[in-house]
Amino acid sequence: MTGSPYLRIRSVQKSYKGSVALHDIDLDVEQGAFVSLLGPSGCGKSTLLQILAGLLEPDRGQIQLDGADITNLPPWRRNIGLVFQNYALFPHLSIRQNVRFGLDMLGMGRVEAEKRVDESLEMVGLDPSLSRRPGELSGGQQQRVAIARAIAIRPRLLLMDEPLSNLDAVLRHKVRLELRELHDRTGITTIMVTHDQAEALATSDRIAVMQSGRILQYEAPETLYGAPATAFIAGFVGSPPANLLPLTASGPDNWTLADGQVWQPAAVLAPKANGAQSGRACLIALRPETLTIGTSGDGGLPARVAAVEFNGGDRLVHAETGGTRITVRIAASQAIASPDILLFPPQQAPVLFDATTGTRL
Repeated sequence: MTGSPYLRIRSVQKSYKGSVALHDIDLDVEQGAFVSLLGPSGCGKSTLLQILAGLLEPDRGQIQLDGADITNLPPWRRNIGLVFQNYALFPHLSIRQNVRFGLDMLGMGRVEAEKRVDESLEMVGLDPSLSRRPGELSGGQQQRVAIARAIAIRPRLLLMDEPLSNLDAVLRHKVRLELRELHDRTGITTIMVTHDQAEALATSDRIAVMQSGRILQYEAPETLYGAPATAFIAGFVGSPPANLLPLTASGPDNWTLADGQVWQPAAVLAPKANGAQSGRACLIALRPETLTIGTSGDGGLPARVAAVEFNGGDRLVHAETGGTRITVRIAASQAIASPDILLFPPQQAPVLFDATTGTRL
């Protein structure tokens, strides 16, 4: 990163009735970036977004936007656009009136405001002549109106709280691509809260993975996927996420699984080669798409097929080994002739985590 970050969050903490929701959050966002706050429900991501919007006050810490301290500014003085999970459109107002609402609050003249409404509606793919009210629109159209209203004020920062969660699966996939295209057209620095890692991976320049009020890792999607810092991240990011197989280093070339089964994989996976001392309990991350299935060969991990999902272009094979469920992605054309199979990992050093702390070895 060159120069000062556009958005700078330092030591932000927030508690509710003695329960800490955010633990000293530090985050830097470059101007024009699309950043996702990703994590399970209750991890603190929406709390952080509301603090950025000015809807909540932090207990301590500082927020700077474009070099100015906005920590104590009220929401209406921050020039930040906000898209809520339920869109928060005014049902009694027309689409154009909804989009113009923020401009009216800013005291913008009617001619300039109407021009801005036209531009914003066109930018999100809606007809500016649309005269209907929110209740007459589909979920996808309502979401576009909410975004048009947020960007009409030309915000310095755009915040979106689970913007796709109310859409069906097909529409969600379509609109998430439109979100990224919109961002690329406008260049507005954007922060999106989501629990859906597929959304985060598809749209973001960088992702901050959160758990229990902390940011565990803040990286580009490719780095998060290929080099997760913790077992939690490996088991959360990906579709499906990485398999986490518990095992113990039991020799220079041996692993012992939870059920006592001894696995002698290819030399590249040997404990000694990966810094795992004998007797150390580990978790090995095995991505579903990197595993292959066979019925014979050295170094295979014996497993038994429990279920197979057909997804059109591929299949997900769910197998049991060592007391753990393992998912493997295979081609739709590949047949599974027997429930008893061997799993073969890729010929590369695996990602290992300490079984107790979850930290990467």
